[in-house]
Amino acid sequence: MNCEQVEELLSAYLDNALAPEERRTVAIHLHECTRCSSILADFRRFDALLSQLPRVTPAPELREKIFSSPEYLELTGTFDAHPATQEVEDGDNWTLPHPAAKHTWRNIPGRPRLVALPGGRSGKNLRSTSSAKPTLGRVPLVRQSHGNGKLRIAIGALVAAVLITLALGSIVTLNLLSKSAPITNHKTTTPPLQDQQQQQLPLSAGKRFVFLRGGALWSTLADANAKPERLTSTNVTVGPNWVVSPPLPGRSAGDMVAYIDLQSATVHTIRSDGLQDTVIQQPLLKHGVSPASVWDTQTGMAILNSLTWSSDGSMLAFIADPTNTELTNLYIYSKETGTVQMVPLPTKGSVSNPVWSPDGVRLAFELAHNGTISILDYNTQNRGLLSIADSIASQGSPGDSILTLDWSADVNMPAITWSVGTIGHVHSIWVRRVGVAGTVASLLMSGDYVQAIYSRNGHAGEGSWLLVSSIIGRPGDLWRVDAIPGARLVPLTNGRQIGFAWWSPDGTQVDYLDAISAGVGTFHVINLATGIDTLIANGVADTPAPAWSMDSQQLVYSTGTEIMVVNPTNLQTIQKPLILKLHGPASAYIWSATTNSSHQLVVAQNDVQQGIYLVNTQQNTFAQLDNSGANGPIEWTEIP
Repeated sequence: MNCEQVEELLSAYLDNALAPEERRTVAIHLHECTRCSSILADFRRFDALLSQLPRVTPAPELREKIFSSPEYLELTGTFDAHPATQEVEDGDNWTLPHPAAKHTWRNIPGRPRLVALPGGRSGKNLRSTSSAKPTLGRVPLVRQSHGNGKLRIAIGALVAAVLITLALGSIVTLNLLSKSAPITNHKTTTPPLQDQQQQQLPLSAGKRFVFLRGGALWSTLADANAKPERLTSTNVTVGPNWVVSPPLPGRSAGDMVAYIDLQSATVHTIRSDGLQDTVIQQPLLKHGVSPASVWDTQTGMAILNSLTWSSDGSMLAFIADPTNTELTNLYIYSKETGTVQMVPLPTKGSVSNPVWSPDGVRLAFELAHNGTISILDYNTQNRGLLSIADSIASQGSPGDSILTLDWSADVNMPAITWSVGTIGHVHSIWVRRVGVAGTVASLLMSGDYVQAIYSRNGHAGEGSWLLVSSIIGRPGDLWRVDAIPGARLVPLTNGRQIGFAWWSPDGTQVDYLDAISAGVGTFHVINLATGIDTLIANGVADTPAPAWSMDSQQLVYSTGTEIMVVNPTNLQTIQKPLILKLHGPASAYIWSATTNSSHQLVVAQNDVQQGIYLVNTQQNTFAQLDNSGANGPIEWTEIP
């Protein structure tokens, strides 16, 4: 199907009015064609704008004048209030017009009612295609007839008799079918995506959130009337650390999901509409090894935590141990070619924690060999390896390892930064520029800190670290250090016992919980530009942790019994937090992936009140989409 044919079907595709096979063909084309998916995005945006227009109701006198006018009656073929007795002249034949009042409209909540035009919304003339449905008949223009009254009565009686005969025949047929085919009580399940790809229908387009439950991934439209739909097939068990590809230009979320099947120990990629579930032809474990015996080991955890997409979503990195030697290798899967490449290593060892550079060209990772850990950088363009840090043994105390490894956000002057220590004891933080001759790793700080949290959106795109100091083994104050050689430590608090701290998405604010006891603490926000530390609330739960909206304008947090939303953009004149009407403890929440719908919030509850809810924080309303909750985090995807 070419672009012109698809464009003519886009209106029906958006309204879910296509036949299943036709819809599947259009969906596949949209996934591969940027032009058509862009047109569909315009249609969806126009629908959203139309739905926001106020409804205008005409006065009764005007309504009566319009719908009783000769022009309207001629257009619809209804000249009087009794269309069942009105005849229509069509050459030498007389037929009854189709009464306009009998038309059935498909009402889709939240979307304005649309009028079908030739050529869809493109405005082009409708052209016949192989998938076009034949027109069953067209109501001719109706004009008043002056035929014989007896003839009209006879024709009406004949038509009535035919209709009665057809109705009786339908009833008899249904009775016979019901006797010959006994009703059985069965459950409907999603067919395996690999084995029954032709039968699998694509999920409807739009922005969706995905979550894990019962070993399966589920997908739900960001719509108050939507219900969860199974994304993965029934013959796989999805591992906990599945990942969504980064959003492409012009989109708010990715359109591919990668996951590990715990039963077969294989990596899968699947489109966000549920089609093309593909098994990557590189086993994670040696044939014959029971996957269940490996996942709880250090090797198994490293494999499960390794999935990571490149910034453009064209490549997927993962690690595997296909030789059963507990020496993991690094692999790169190309979505475009479907091939897998193993990254060459300078020596035998175990790879872990691969991290893509912001431009998607380089891949940093750890390599453990004979008790020492090194950091390497692999360039996917020239296939060269660069040693970033030969050994971290000289960077800390015995038993230290790399806790966090990441890149700066600057693609022109890329840098790799990492923290060294053990859990609860961060001993040093380092940074090194990549691609600049003669550079070496620079020490940013050394000491003993409880936590080190990194953000790429720190100082001028260089990235920054948050550090929680240690006071006699207990958490203390909050500090900041930019990932720039020679940067100094900047104190952010004084006299605190910080148990949790996190960055806002834009890197301009920091939130933290002070003096946590029994899972609750005092909630603060710091504006890094002004240095103002503002108390938000007391008794805030640390699980789930407070979450920022994508535009860094709102914060959601839980007290264990209530869910609150606050706007901390102006902390000097902070308003009273909004108490959501959705009561009870939350297990997870995520804000909308787009800034133009920043008031939309997804909340999961797994306690006494189980379910997933779509919350509108602007109107303080919510809709329950599910009554079973979610296991783990919630992520956004987008189906073009």
